[in-house]
Amino acid sequence: MKPSRPTPKKKPGRPKAGEPSTVKATLLRTASALFMQYGFDSVSMEQISVSSGVTKASLYYYFPNKAELFTAAVIQMMANIARLTSGLLGGPGSMRERLTAVAEAHMRNPHVDFESLMREASQSLTAEQIAAIREAERSVHDVLAAAFRQEMDIGTLRSGDPLLYAYAFSAIMMLGGRNAVSGDASVASPLPPFSPIAPSDIVDLFWCGVGRMV
Repeated sequence: MKPSRPTPKKKPGRPKAGEPSTVKATLLRTASALFMQYGFDSVSMEQISVSSGVTKASLYYYFPNKAELFTAAVIQMMANIARLTSGLLGGPGSMRERLTAVAEAHMRNPHVDFESLMREASQSLTAEQIAAIREAERSVHDVLAAAFRQEMDIGTLRSGDPLLYAYAFSAIMMLGGRNAVSGDASVASPLPPFSPIAPSDIVDLFWCGVGRMV
């Protein structure tokens, strides 16, 4: 009688059938939240594993290093932001009201300045990874620019470069979002804290520059 062959062992960390999309989505969602709140250097793979409830073996199965996880997480986050922004801008109400809804959604969670985050992370990213993140970021600005272009066509906004308006609005929202981070003593911020900024104040500041005077 021939001895039975040993059953091949499953690759450590390999997810069960039907799990990949759920596990990967959880990792990306958790990682993007942590990176946006604490920055790149302050977040470890172990912290992401613990916060997401996913084993380190499974984490490394999907993402062999932090740079790859960061890139995938930010790209996915930008795609989600683009979809959310598109939905809010396509909703009811005036452009000013819809922009306020966008600002409210953006400022709902604390986050670091995105450009500061990218400067910190760029030391560990390849040129291709940085380019992929910037392309994903551009998709959000394209959504805003398309909405601004429509408003220019009907005379609600002053004529100008809609993409410039999109970058300007995003920058102002980032300034407002910084307030949420600076209020948390556990999050290191190079910028001083200041009084709370309401989403409507963010839109008012933007509107004073591009809105039609009535």
